[in-house]
Amino acid sequence: MLRLLHCLMVLGLIGCAGYVYDIKYRATGEAQQAQKLRNEIRAEKDRIAQARADWARLSSPDRVQELAARHLKMAPISPRRFGSVAAIPERPAPVDAIGTMLDKLPQEEPDRMPTGSVEQQ
Repeated sequence: MLRLLHCLMVLGLIGCAGYVYDIKYRATGEAQQAQKLRNEIRAEKDRIAQARADWARLSSPDRVQELAARHLKMAPISPRRFGSVAAIPERPAPVDAIGTMLDKLPQEEPDRMPTGSVEQQ
């Protein structure tokens, strides 16, 4: 009876060791997958930074102006073409539409106006 118990204990320990090894193996695989994803994210961020740098270089105002002058025969606009601040008209006074409507209403004595909740005497 004691030998059977020992054999069962040894088999149980071997089973537990196999289970722990399986967990460790899966955890190592997940860690490798996570590291692979981190590397891919880092590579994508590098590609995004490179694309932004290329865009900044291609859309720089000096480069665009030089290309416009070379290919489209365009010249820069002089600031005198826009006019001056003194030529801008003054802002008109704000209009109070409700106030003008109230001013047009006929003026009545306040004591004679019925309110609807109190009967007139």
